Amino acid sequence: MSKQAPEEKVLAQQLGGEGNHTYPDFDAMWLKIEADRQQEQAPAVVKRTKRTGFLHGRRLAFLSSIAFVIVATPVLASMSGKWDFTSRPGLKSALNQGFGQTLNKSVTASGITFTIDSAMSDDNGTTLLYSFDPEDEQAREWGFSEVELRRADGETIAQVKGGRAMEMNWKTGYYSHRWDTENKQYNGFFETAWTFPGVETDVQFIVRGLQEYRDKRVPLNLDPSQNGIQTFPIKKEGIDALNIEVVNQGAEGVLIKSSLRYMNKQAADTASPRIQVMKDGKLVKSKRLSAAWPDADGVYGSIDYYRWKDINQKGITFDLVYLAEGQKIDGVWDVGTLNLNKEKSLNASATRELNIPFETSFGTSTIRKLIIRPTGIRIEVETPKAHQYPIYQNAFLSINGRKLEGYMTLGNGGDEEIEAHMKTLLFDVPPDLHITPDTPMELMLQNENESKLDYAQPVMLQNISGEKQTITTDVEGYPVKWTYYKANGKLYVETGSTNERFGGVDQTYYQQEGEQILSRIVYIEGSTPWVSNERVNVFPGFEGTDLELYIKVYHIWHPDLNTKLKLQ
Repeated sequence: MSKQAPEEKVLAQQLGGEGNHTYPDFDAMWLKIEADRQQEQAPAVVKRTKRTGFLHGRRLAFLSSIAFVIVATPVLASMSGKWDFTSRPGLKSALNQGFGQTLNKSVTASGITFTIDSAMSDDNGTTLLYSFDPEDEQAREWGFSEVELRRADGETIAQVKGGRAMEMNWKTGYYSHRWDTENKQYNGFFETAWTFPGVETDVQFIVRGLQEYRDKRVPLNLDPSQNGIQTFPIKKEGIDALNIEVVNQGAEGVLIKSSLRYMNKQAADTASPRIQVMKDGKLVKSKRLSAAWPDADGVYGSIDYYRWKDINQKGITFDLVYLAEGQKIDGVWDVGTLNLNKEKSLNASATRELNIPFETSFGTSTIRKLIIRPTGIRIEVETPKAHQYPIYQNAFLSINGRKLEGYMTLGNGGDEEIEAHMKTLLFDVPPDLHITPDTPMELMLQNENESKLDYAQPVMLQNISGEKQTITTDVEGYPVKWTYYKANGKLYVETGSTNERFGGVDQTYYQQEGEQILSRIVYIEGSTPWVSNERVNVFPGFEGTDLELYIKVYHIWHPDLNTKLKLQ
Protein backbone atom coordinates (compact mmCIF):
# COMPACT_ATOMS: atom_id res chain seq x y z
CA MET A 1 0.00 0.00 0.00
CA SER A 2 1.13 3.53 -0.71
CA LYS A 3 2.01 5.73 2.21
CA GLN A 4 1.26 9.41 2.59
CA ALA A 5 3.17 11.47 0.06
CA PRO A 6 4.40 15.03 0.61
CA GLU A 7 1.93 17.57 -0.74
CA GLU A 8 4.36 18.81 -3.33
CA LYS A 9 4.50 15.31 -4.86
CA VAL A 10 0.75 14.80 -4.95
CA LEU A 11 0.45 16.95 -8.05
CA ALA A 12 2.75 14.58 -9.97
CA GLN A 13 0.22 11.95 -11.02
CA GLN A 14 1.15 8.30 -10.96
CA LEU A 15 0.49 6.07 -13.94
CA GLY A 16 -2.36 3.62 -14.19
CA GLY A 17 -4.23 1.37 -16.61
CA GLU A 18 -5.66 -2.07 -16.92
CA GLY A 19 -5.00 -5.51 -18.22
CA ASN A 20 -6.28 -7.44 -21.19
CA HIS A 21 -8.76 -9.77 -19.48
CA THR A 22 -11.31 -7.60 -17.67
CA TYR A 23 -11.67 -3.96 -18.64
CA PRO A 24 -12.95 -0.82 -16.98
CA ASP A 25 -15.63 1.06 -18.88
CA PHE A 26 -13.86 2.57 -21.89
CA ASP A 27 -16.37 5.41 -22.13
CA ALA A 28 -15.53 6.63 -18.64
CA MET A 29 -11.82 5.89 -18.83
CA TRP A 30 -10.96 7.68 -22.05
CA LEU A 31 -11.34 11.32 -22.90
CA LYS A 32 -14.34 12.64 -24.79
CA ILE A 33 -13.76 14.14 -28.19
CA GLU A 34 -13.41 17.88 -27.80
CA ALA A 35 -13.70 20.42 -30.56
CA ASP A 36 -10.41 22.11 -31.44
CA ARG A 37 -10.00 25.39 -29.68
CA GLN A 38 -10.06 28.26 -32.14
CA GLN A 39 -6.75 30.01 -32.36
CA GLU A 40 -6.58 33.79 -32.23
CA GLN A 41 -5.78 35.27 -35.61
CA ALA A 42 -4.05 38.49 -34.58
CA PRO A 43 -1.59 39.25 -33.26
CA ALA A 44 0.34 36.13 -34.29
CA VAL A 45 0.81 33.60 -31.52
CA VAL A 46 4.18 31.90 -31.29
CA LYS A 47 3.30 28.49 -29.86
CA ARG A 48 5.83 26.31 -28.09
CA THR A 49 6.07 22.52 -27.87
CA LYS A 50 5.71 21.35 -24.28
CA ARG A 51 8.58 19.36 -22.82
CA THR A 52 8.42 16.46 -20.39
CA GLY A 53 9.78 16.85 -16.90
CA PHE A 54 10.44 20.61 -16.72
CA LEU A 55 9.60 20.76 -13.00
CA HIS A 56 12.18 23.11 -11.58
CA GLY A 57 14.07 26.21 -12.70
CA ARG A 58 17.29 27.65 -11.41
CA ARG A 59 17.56 30.46 -8.86
CA LEU A 60 18.92 33.41 -10.74
CA ALA A 61 21.14 36.05 -9.15
CA PHE A 62 20.62 39.73 -9.77
CA LEU A 63 22.99 40.90 -12.50
CA SER A 64 24.29 44.44 -12.68
CA SER A 65 25.31 44.11 -16.32
CA ILE A 66 22.29 44.51 -18.59
CA ALA A 67 23.95 45.52 -21.86
CA PHE A 68 23.39 43.11 -24.73
CA VAL A 69 26.56 42.24 -26.63
CA ILE A 70 25.60 40.50 -29.87
CA VAL A 71 28.58 38.78 -31.45
CA ALA A 72 26.91 36.68 -34.12
CA THR A 73 29.33 34.43 -36.00
CA PRO A 74 28.69 32.76 -39.38
CA VAL A 75 29.80 29.41 -37.93
CA LEU A 76 27.23 29.42 -35.12
CA ALA A 77 24.46 30.89 -37.25
CA SER A 78 24.86 28.24 -39.96
CA MET A 79 25.17 25.54 -37.31
CA SER A 80 21.77 26.41 -35.85
CA GLY A 81 20.07 25.36 -39.09
CA LYS A 82 21.31 21.77 -38.81
CA TRP A 83 19.76 21.00 -35.43
CA ASP A 84 16.12 20.29 -34.59
CA PHE A 85 15.10 22.98 -32.12
CA THR A 86 11.34 22.38 -32.41
CA SER A 87 11.02 22.03 -28.63
CA ARG A 88 13.72 24.62 -27.85
CA PRO A 89 13.39 27.58 -30.24
CA GLY A 90 15.19 29.73 -27.67
CA LEU A 91 18.37 27.74 -28.26
CA LYS A 92 18.24 28.47 -31.97
CA SER A 93 17.62 32.14 -31.25
CA ALA A 94 20.66 32.29 -28.97
CA LEU A 95 22.86 30.52 -31.51
CA ASN A 96 21.73 32.85 -34.29
CA GLN A 97 22.78 35.80 -32.14
CA GLY A 98 26.21 34.33 -31.43
CA PHE A 99 25.78 33.36 -27.77
CA GLY A 100 27.31 29.92 -28.18
CA GLN A 101 30.94 28.88 -28.26
CA THR A 102 32.52 26.70 -30.94
CA LEU A 103 34.32 23.64 -29.51
CA ASN A 104 34.69 21.15 -32.40
CA LYS A 105 36.24 18.32 -30.35
CA SER A 106 35.98 14.76 -31.75
CA VAL A 107 36.79 11.20 -30.77
CA THR A 108 36.48 7.95 -32.72
CA ALA A 109 35.65 4.62 -31.08
CA SER A 110 34.22 1.37 -32.50
CA GLY A 111 34.46 2.95 -35.96
CA ILE A 112 32.14 5.86 -35.09
CA THR A 113 33.19 9.49 -34.78
CA PHE A 114 31.45 11.55 -32.09
CA THR A 115 31.90 15.35 -32.02
CA ILE A 116 31.01 18.09 -29.54
CA ASP A 117 30.39 20.94 -31.98
CA SER A 118 29.50 23.79 -29.64
CA ALA A 119 28.21 24.71 -26.20
CA MET A 120 25.91 27.30 -24.70
CA SER A 121 26.00 28.15 -21.01
CA ASP A 122 24.13 30.73 -18.97
CA ASP A 123 22.53 30.97 -15.54
CA ASN A 124 19.56 28.92 -16.79
CA GLY A 125 21.56 25.83 -17.64
CA THR A 126 24.06 24.17 -19.96
CA THR A 127 23.59 22.87 -23.51
CA LEU A 128 26.04 20.86 -25.61
CA LEU A 129 25.49 20.41 -29.35
CA TYR A 130 26.88 17.15 -30.71
CA SER A 131 26.99 15.06 -33.87
CA PHE A 132 27.95 11.46 -34.62
CA ASP A 133 28.55 9.49 -37.79
CA PRO A 134 27.89 5.71 -37.83
CA GLU A 135 28.37 5.77 -41.64
CA ASP A 136 24.65 5.26 -42.30
CA GLU A 137 23.33 5.80 -45.81
CA GLN A 138 19.82 6.52 -44.56
CA ALA A 139 18.20 7.43 -41.26
CA ARG A 140 18.02 4.87 -38.48
CA GLU A 141 16.72 5.12 -34.92
CA TRP A 142 19.64 5.27 -32.46
CA GLY A 143 19.70 5.74 -28.69
CA PHE A 144 22.64 6.00 -26.29
CA SER A 145 23.01 3.49 -23.46
CA GLU A 146 24.33 6.25 -21.21
CA VAL A 147 25.19 9.94 -21.40
CA GLU A 148 27.17 11.56 -18.59
CA LEU A 149 28.36 15.10 -17.85
CA ARG A 150 31.14 15.30 -15.25
CA ARG A 151 33.16 17.96 -13.50
CA ALA A 152 36.87 18.13 -14.28
CA ASP A 153 37.61 16.06 -11.16
CA GLY A 154 35.28 13.25 -12.34
CA GLU A 155 32.25 14.01 -10.13
CA THR A 156 28.99 13.33 -11.99
CA ILE A 157 26.93 16.42 -12.79
CA ALA A 158 24.14 14.86 -14.86
CA GLN A 159 23.55 11.34 -16.12
CA VAL A 160 20.98 9.83 -18.48
CA LYS A 161 20.70 6.05 -18.81
CA GLY A 162 18.65 3.62 -20.82
CA GLY A 163 18.40 4.39 -24.53
CA ARG A 164 14.68 4.63 -25.35
CA ALA A 165 13.85 4.27 -21.65
CA MET A 166 15.65 7.45 -20.60
CA GLU A 167 13.77 9.98 -18.55
CA MET A 168 13.54 13.23 -20.52
CA ASN A 169 14.10 15.43 -17.50
CA TRP A 170 15.31 19.01 -17.61
CA LYS A 171 16.84 18.98 -14.14
CA THR A 172 18.84 15.75 -14.52
CA GLY A 173 19.50 16.16 -18.23
CA TYR A 174 18.11 14.92 -21.54
CA TYR A 175 19.22 14.55 -25.15
CA SER A 176 17.66 14.56 -28.61
CA HIS A 177 19.09 14.02 -32.10
CA ARG A 178 17.92 13.70 -35.69
CA TRP A 179 19.25 12.55 -39.08
CA ASP A 180 21.03 15.15 -41.23
CA THR A 181 20.27 14.06 -44.81
CA GLU A 182 22.76 16.42 -46.43
CA ASN A 183 25.78 15.43 -44.34
CA LYS A 184 24.64 11.84 -43.57
CA GLN A 185 25.16 12.14 -39.84
CA TYR A 186 23.09 12.68 -36.69
CA ASN A 187 22.91 16.11 -35.03
CA GLY A 188 21.65 16.53 -31.49
CA PHE A 189 21.89 18.37 -28.21
CA PHE A 190 22.23 17.47 -24.54
CA GLU A 191 20.72 19.87 -22.03
CA THR A 192 20.66 20.13 -18.24
CA ALA A 193 19.62 22.72 -15.65
CA TRP A 194 23.11 22.55 -14.15
CA THR A 195 25.19 25.70 -14.38
CA PHE A 196 28.38 26.97 -12.78
CA PRO A 197 29.45 30.08 -10.85
CA GLY A 198 31.72 32.60 -12.47
CA VAL A 199 32.56 32.81 -16.14
CA GLU A 200 34.16 29.47 -17.05
CA THR A 201 34.73 25.89 -15.95
CA ASP A 202 36.08 22.58 -17.27
CA VAL A 203 33.84 19.53 -17.73
CA GLN A 204 33.90 16.06 -19.29
CA PHE A 205 31.19 14.63 -21.54
CA ILE A 206 31.06 10.87 -22.06
CA VAL A 207 28.72 8.77 -24.22
CA ARG A 208 28.49 4.98 -23.87
CA GLY A 209 26.87 2.47 -26.22
CA LEU A 210 24.67 2.91 -29.29
CA GLN A 211 21.48 0.86 -29.67
CA GLU A 212 19.49 0.76 -32.90
CA TYR A 213 15.70 0.46 -32.84
CA ARG A 214 13.72 -0.84 -35.83
CA ASP A 215 10.04 -0.79 -36.71
CA LYS A 216 8.31 -4.17 -36.49
CA ARG A 217 4.89 -4.66 -38.06
CA VAL A 218 2.12 -7.14 -37.18
CA PRO A 219 -0.94 -7.25 -39.51
CA LEU A 220 -4.27 -7.04 -37.68
CA ASN A 221 -7.46 -8.60 -38.98
CA LEU A 222 -9.52 -5.80 -37.46
CA ASP A 223 -13.19 -5.41 -38.36
CA PRO A 224 -14.07 -1.71 -37.80
CA SER A 225 -17.81 -2.49 -37.94
CA GLN A 226 -17.69 -5.02 -35.07
CA ASN A 227 -18.87 -4.00 -31.62
CA GLY A 228 -16.97 -4.98 -28.49
CA ILE A 229 -13.30 -5.68 -27.84
CA GLN A 230 -11.26 -7.54 -30.46
CA THR A 231 -8.19 -9.38 -29.15
CA PHE A 232 -4.97 -10.05 -31.10
CA PRO A 233 -2.30 -12.31 -29.52
CA ILE A 234 1.18 -10.99 -30.42
CA LYS A 235 3.59 -13.15 -28.34
CA LYS A 236 6.83 -11.66 -29.69
CA GLU A 237 9.48 -9.09 -28.70
CA GLY A 238 8.05 -8.93 -25.20
CA ILE A 239 4.51 -8.02 -26.30
CA ASP A 240 1.77 -10.33 -25.03
CA ALA A 241 -1.51 -9.23 -26.61
CA LEU A 242 -3.36 -6.28 -28.08
CA ASN A 243 -7.00 -5.39 -27.46
CA ILE A 244 -8.89 -2.93 -29.68
CA GLU A 245 -12.36 -1.47 -29.38
CA VAL A 246 -13.86 0.51 -32.26
CA VAL A 247 -16.45 3.03 -31.05
CA ASN A 248 -18.78 4.65 -33.57
CA GLN A 249 -19.15 8.40 -33.01
CA GLY A 250 -21.97 8.82 -35.49
CA ALA A 251 -21.81 9.52 -39.20
CA GLU A 252 -18.65 11.57 -39.02
CA GLY A 253 -16.11 9.70 -36.91
CA VAL A 254 -14.89 6.63 -35.08
CA LEU A 255 -12.57 6.03 -32.13
CA ILE A 256 -9.98 3.26 -32.12
CA LYS A 257 -9.14 2.47 -28.49
CA SER A 258 -6.25 0.12 -27.86
CA SER A 259 -4.80 -1.58 -24.79
CA LEU A 260 -1.53 -3.48 -25.15
CA ARG A 261 0.05 -5.74 -22.52
CA TYR A 262 3.82 -6.21 -22.29
CA MET A 263 5.54 -9.34 -20.97
CA ASN A 264 8.66 -7.55 -19.68
CA LYS A 265 9.94 -4.09 -18.77
CA GLN A 266 12.44 -3.97 -21.64
CA ALA A 267 9.63 -4.18 -24.18
CA ALA A 268 7.65 -1.53 -22.30
CA ASP A 269 10.68 0.79 -22.36
CA THR A 270 11.35 0.21 -26.05
CA ALA A 271 8.22 -0.51 -28.07
CA SER A 272 6.50 2.90 -28.51
CA PRO A 273 3.54 1.08 -30.15
CA ARG A 274 0.99 2.58 -32.50
CA ILE A 275 -1.94 1.37 -34.59
CA GLN A 276 -1.26 2.21 -38.22
CA VAL A 277 -4.08 2.43 -40.77
CA MET A 278 -3.12 2.29 -44.46
CA LYS A 279 -5.03 2.72 -47.73
CA ASP A 280 -3.28 1.46 -50.87
CA GLY A 281 0.11 1.90 -49.21
CA LYS A 282 -0.59 5.42 -47.92
CA LEU A 283 -1.07 6.36 -44.28
CA VAL A 284 -4.61 7.28 -43.24
CA LYS A 285 -4.41 10.36 -41.03
CA SER A 286 -5.81 10.30 -37.51
CA LYS A 287 -5.96 12.57 -34.48
CA ARG A 288 -4.19 11.16 -31.41
CA LEU A 289 -6.44 12.05 -28.51
CA SER A 290 -4.53 10.34 -25.72
CA ALA A 291 -1.80 7.90 -24.80
CA ALA A 292 -0.88 6.45 -21.40
CA TRP A 293 2.58 5.14 -20.56
CA PRO A 294 2.82 1.51 -19.32
CA ASP A 295 1.48 1.10 -15.81
CA ALA A 296 2.69 -1.21 -13.03
CA ASP A 297 0.92 -4.11 -14.75
CA GLY A 298 2.74 -3.52 -18.04
CA VAL A 299 -0.28 -2.12 -19.91
CA TYR A 300 -0.18 0.71 -22.47
CA GLY A 301 -3.30 2.45 -23.78
CA SER A 302 -4.06 4.89 -26.57
CA ILE A 303 -7.03 6.36 -28.41
CA ASP A 304 -7.17 7.79 -31.95
CA TYR A 305 -9.93 9.52 -33.88
CA TYR A 306 -10.60 8.74 -37.56
CA ARG A 307 -13.20 9.90 -40.02
CA TRP A 308 -15.54 6.97 -40.64
CA LYS A 309 -15.44 7.40 -44.41
CA ASP A 310 -11.64 7.06 -44.33
CA ILE A 311 -11.55 3.62 -42.72
CA ASN A 312 -14.87 2.17 -43.92
CA GLN A 313 -13.72 1.38 -47.48
CA LYS A 314 -11.99 -1.34 -49.44
CA GLY A 315 -8.21 -1.61 -49.41
CA ILE A 316 -7.86 -0.51 -45.76
CA THR A 317 -5.26 -2.39 -43.68
CA PHE A 318 -4.56 -2.25 -39.94
CA ASP A 319 -1.15 -2.98 -38.40
CA LEU A 320 0.46 -2.87 -34.99
CA VAL A 321 3.77 -1.06 -35.44
CA TYR A 322 6.36 -1.01 -32.64
CA LEU A 323 10.10 -0.60 -32.10
CA ALA A 324 12.39 -3.54 -31.36
CA GLU A 325 16.13 -3.59 -30.70
CA GLY A 326 18.39 -3.99 -33.72
CA GLN A 327 22.13 -3.50 -34.05
CA LYS A 328 24.11 -2.69 -30.89
CA ILE A 329 27.49 -0.96 -30.87
CA ASP A 330 29.48 -1.21 -27.65
CA GLY A 331 31.76 1.78 -27.37
CA VAL A 332 32.80 4.69 -25.16
CA TRP A 333 33.12 8.16 -26.68
CA ASP A 334 35.03 10.61 -24.44
CA VAL A 335 36.14 13.82 -26.18
CA GLY A 336 38.27 14.88 -23.22
CA THR A 337 38.12 18.13 -21.26
CA LEU A 338 35.70 20.82 -22.47
CA ASN A 339 36.13 24.42 -21.37
CA LEU A 340 32.71 26.07 -20.95
CA ASN A 341 32.49 29.85 -20.98
CA LYS A 342 29.35 31.92 -20.38
CA GLU A 343 30.84 35.40 -20.66
CA LYS A 344 28.71 36.25 -23.72
CA SER A 345 25.48 35.12 -22.09
CA LEU A 346 26.16 37.08 -18.90
CA ASN A 347 26.53 40.24 -20.95
CA ALA A 348 23.27 39.38 -22.70
CA SER A 349 21.29 38.88 -19.49
CA ALA A 350 19.15 41.16 -17.39
CA THR A 351 17.14 40.73 -14.19
CA ARG A 352 14.37 43.14 -13.21
CA GLU A 353 12.95 43.25 -9.67
CA LEU A 354 9.26 44.00 -10.34
CA ASN A 355 7.12 43.16 -7.26
CA ILE A 356 3.83 43.61 -9.15
CA PRO A 357 0.77 42.25 -7.23
CA PHE A 358 -2.22 40.64 -8.96
CA GLU A 359 -5.36 38.91 -7.70
CA THR A 360 -6.06 35.18 -8.02
CA SER A 361 -8.89 32.96 -6.79
CA PHE A 362 -7.15 32.34 -3.46
CA GLY A 363 -5.44 35.66 -2.74
CA THR A 364 -2.83 38.09 -3.97
CA SER A 365 0.12 36.76 -5.94
CA THR A 366 3.16 38.82 -6.89
CA ILE A 367 5.35 39.01 -9.99
CA ARG A 368 8.75 39.14 -8.31
CA LYS A 369 11.27 39.03 -11.16
CA LEU A 370 11.59 39.32 -14.92
CA ILE A 371 14.70 37.52 -16.15
CA ILE A 372 15.82 37.93 -19.77
CA ARG A 373 18.31 35.36 -21.07
CA PRO A 374 19.66 34.50 -24.53
CA THR A 375 17.45 31.39 -24.66
CA GLY A 376 14.24 32.87 -23.31
CA ILE A 377 12.36 34.80 -20.66
CA ARG A 378 11.52 33.72 -17.12
CA ILE A 379 8.95 35.36 -14.86
CA GLU A 380 9.08 34.41 -11.17
CA VAL A 381 5.73 34.43 -9.33
CA GLU A 382 5.20 34.20 -5.56
CA THR A 383 1.83 32.90 -4.37
CA PRO A 384 0.29 33.24 -0.89
CA LYS A 385 -0.29 29.50 -0.34
CA ALA A 386 2.37 26.82 -0.61
CA HIS A 387 1.80 24.18 -3.30
CA GLN A 388 -1.56 25.66 -4.30
CA TYR A 389 -1.27 27.75 -7.40
CA PRO A 390 -3.33 28.97 -10.36
CA ILE A 391 -2.97 27.12 -13.65
CA TYR A 392 -3.94 29.15 -16.68
CA GLN A 393 -5.28 27.67 -19.87
CA ASN A 394 -3.25 30.28 -21.72
CA ALA A 395 -0.19 32.29 -20.68
CA PHE A 396 1.05 34.82 -23.22
CA LEU A 397 3.80 37.40 -23.28
CA SER A 398 3.19 40.21 -25.76
CA ILE A 399 6.40 41.67 -27.25
CA ASN A 400 6.45 44.06 -30.23
CA GLY A 401 3.08 42.80 -31.49
CA ARG A 402 4.06 39.12 -31.07
CA LYS A 403 2.40 36.81 -28.54
CA LEU A 404 4.72 34.19 -27.11
CA GLU A 405 2.93 31.21 -25.57
CA GLY A 406 4.47 30.05 -22.29
CA TYR A 407 3.87 27.59 -19.50
CA MET A 408 4.13 27.52 -15.70
CA THR A 409 6.43 25.30 -13.63
CA LEU A 410 6.63 24.65 -9.90
CA GLY A 411 9.41 26.37 -7.99
CA ASN A 412 12.52 28.20 -9.06
CA GLY A 413 15.26 25.89 -7.80
CA GLY A 414 15.89 27.61 -4.48
CA ASP A 415 15.32 26.86 -0.81
CA GLU A 416 12.51 24.31 -0.29
CA GLU A 417 10.55 26.51 2.12
CA ILE A 418 10.62 29.41 -0.35
CA GLU A 419 10.20 27.01 -3.27
CA ALA A 420 6.75 25.97 -2.05
CA HIS A 421 5.47 29.49 -2.71
CA MET A 422 7.34 30.13 -5.97
CA LYS A 423 6.27 29.41 -9.54
CA THR A 424 7.98 30.27 -12.81
CA LEU A 425 6.52 31.20 -16.18
CA LEU A 426 8.81 30.25 -19.09
CA PHE A 427 8.79 31.71 -22.60
CA ASP A 428 11.11 30.66 -25.42
CA VAL A 429 12.15 33.49 -27.72
CA PRO A 430 11.74 32.60 -31.42
CA PRO A 431 14.82 33.07 -33.64
CA ASP A 432 13.37 36.03 -35.55
CA LEU A 433 12.43 38.07 -32.48
CA HIS A 434 15.15 40.28 -31.02
CA ILE A 435 14.67 41.93 -27.63
CA THR A 436 16.63 44.19 -25.31
CA PRO A 437 16.37 44.66 -21.54
CA ASP A 438 14.13 47.71 -22.16
CA THR A 439 11.73 46.14 -24.67
CA PRO A 440 8.10 46.70 -23.54
CA MET A 441 6.35 43.50 -22.45
CA GLU A 442 2.82 42.66 -21.33
CA LEU A 443 1.87 39.43 -19.53
CA MET A 444 -1.58 37.94 -20.24
CA LEU A 445 -2.97 35.13 -18.07
CA GLN A 446 -6.28 33.68 -19.27
CA ASN A 447 -8.86 31.31 -17.77
CA GLU A 448 -7.58 30.41 -14.32
CA ASN A 449 -7.87 26.88 -12.97
CA GLU A 450 -7.47 26.72 -9.20
CA SER A 451 -5.73 23.64 -7.81
CA LYS A 452 -7.05 22.72 -4.34
CA LEU A 453 -6.05 20.14 -1.71
CA ASP A 454 -7.79 18.04 0.93
CA TYR A 455 -11.55 18.56 0.57
CA ALA A 456 -12.95 17.98 4.05
CA GLN A 457 -16.21 16.18 3.22
CA PRO A 458 -15.75 12.41 2.60
CA VAL A 459 -17.62 10.36 0.00
CA MET A 460 -19.23 7.12 1.26
CA LEU A 461 -18.86 4.16 -1.11
CA GLN A 462 -21.11 1.27 0.02
CA ASN A 463 -21.61 -2.34 -1.04
CA ILE A 464 -18.53 -2.31 -3.28
CA SER A 465 -18.53 -5.24 -5.73
CA GLY A 466 -17.88 -6.14 -9.34
CA GLU A 467 -21.08 -4.36 -10.31
CA LYS A 468 -20.91 -0.68 -11.14
CA GLN A 469 -22.65 1.63 -8.69
CA THR A 470 -23.13 5.37 -8.98
CA ILE A 471 -23.70 8.20 -6.52
CA THR A 472 -23.65 11.99 -6.95
CA THR A 473 -22.25 14.37 -4.34
CA ASP A 474 -21.79 18.11 -4.01
CA VAL A 475 -18.23 19.53 -4.08
CA GLU A 476 -18.20 23.27 -3.44
CA GLY A 477 -21.58 23.58 -5.16
CA TYR A 478 -20.65 21.44 -8.20
CA PRO A 479 -22.32 18.04 -8.82
CA VAL A 480 -19.73 15.24 -9.01
CA LYS A 481 -20.74 11.79 -10.23
CA TRP A 482 -18.89 8.85 -8.66
CA THR A 483 -18.94 5.41 -10.33
CA TYR A 484 -17.17 2.63 -8.43
CA TYR A 485 -16.54 -1.09 -8.88
CA LYS A 486 -13.94 -3.85 -8.44
CA ALA A 487 -12.03 -5.45 -11.34
CA ASN A 488 -8.81 -7.49 -11.48
CA GLY A 489 -8.31 -7.18 -7.71
CA LYS A 490 -8.52 -3.38 -7.79
CA LEU A 491 -11.06 -0.75 -6.84
CA TYR A 492 -11.90 1.70 -9.63
CA VAL A 493 -13.43 5.09 -8.88
CA GLU A 494 -14.51 7.14 -11.91
CA THR A 495 -15.42 10.79 -11.45
CA GLY A 496 -16.86 13.55 -13.61
CA SER A 497 -19.18 16.54 -13.52
CA THR A 498 -21.80 18.01 -15.84
CA ASN A 499 -20.66 21.47 -14.79
CA GLU A 500 -17.70 22.49 -16.95
CA ARG A 501 -16.44 24.89 -14.30
CA PHE A 502 -15.49 21.89 -12.17
CA GLY A 503 -11.96 20.95 -13.30
CA GLY A 504 -11.92 17.36 -12.05
CA VAL A 505 -10.81 15.14 -9.13
CA ASP A 506 -7.13 14.42 -9.67
CA GLN A 507 -6.48 12.18 -6.65
CA THR A 508 -8.33 10.52 -3.77
CA TYR A 509 -7.33 8.66 -0.61
CA TYR A 510 -8.65 6.76 2.39
CA GLN A 511 -7.33 6.47 5.93
CA GLN A 512 -5.75 3.25 7.18
CA GLU A 513 -4.06 3.04 10.58
CA GLY A 514 -3.45 6.78 10.57
CA GLU A 515 -1.96 6.86 7.07
CA GLN A 516 -3.35 8.27 3.83
CA ILE A 517 -3.61 5.52 1.19
CA LEU A 518 -3.40 7.47 -2.06
CA SER A 519 -5.06 6.35 -5.27
CA ARG A 520 -3.14 5.62 -8.43
CA ILE A 521 -4.24 7.84 -11.29
CA VAL A 522 -5.12 6.48 -14.70
CA TYR A 523 -3.09 9.10 -16.49
CA ILE A 524 -3.92 9.91 -20.09
CA GLU A 525 -1.74 12.31 -22.03
CA GLY A 526 -3.71 15.45 -22.67
CA SER A 527 -6.22 14.93 -19.82
CA THR A 528 -5.71 18.46 -18.58
CA PRO A 529 -8.55 20.29 -16.82
CA TRP A 530 -9.46 22.29 -19.94
CA VAL A 531 -9.99 19.10 -21.99
CA SER A 532 -12.17 17.03 -19.65
CA ASN A 533 -13.07 16.78 -15.97
CA GLU A 534 -13.39 12.98 -16.13
CA ARG A 535 -10.81 10.97 -14.18
CA VAL A 536 -10.22 7.38 -13.05
CA ASN A 537 -8.66 6.64 -9.62
CA VAL A 538 -7.40 3.11 -8.86
CA PHE A 539 -6.67 1.38 -5.53
CA PRO A 540 -4.71 -1.88 -6.09
CA GLY A 541 -5.38 -4.74 -3.67
CA PHE A 542 -8.51 -3.26 -2.10
CA GLU A 543 -10.58 -5.99 -0.40
CA GLY A 544 -13.30 -4.17 1.52
CA THR A 545 -16.97 -3.56 0.73
CA ASP A 546 -17.41 -0.06 2.22
CA LEU A 547 -15.08 2.91 2.05
CA GLU A 548 -14.91 6.46 3.36
CA LEU A 549 -13.13 8.21 0.51
CA TYR A 550 -11.55 11.68 0.59
CA ILE A 551 -10.53 14.06 -2.22
CA LYS A 552 -6.82 14.89 -2.14
CA VAL A 553 -6.48 17.09 -5.25
CA TYR A 554 -9.22 18.78 -7.28
CA HIS A 555 -9.66 21.78 -9.56
CA ILE A 556 -12.12 24.65 -9.99
CA TRP A 557 -12.28 26.80 -13.14
CA HIS A 558 -12.45 30.60 -12.91
CA PRO A 559 -12.89 31.69 -16.54
CA ASP A 560 -13.69 35.23 -15.43
CA LEU A 561 -10.28 35.63 -13.75
CA ASN A 562 -8.08 36.94 -16.57
CA THR A 563 -5.08 39.15 -15.93
CA LYS A 564 -3.07 41.67 -17.97
CA LEU A 565 0.11 43.09 -16.47
CA LYS A 566 2.59 45.52 -18.04
CA LEU A 567 6.03 44.34 -16.98
CA GLN A 568 8.12 47.18 -18.42
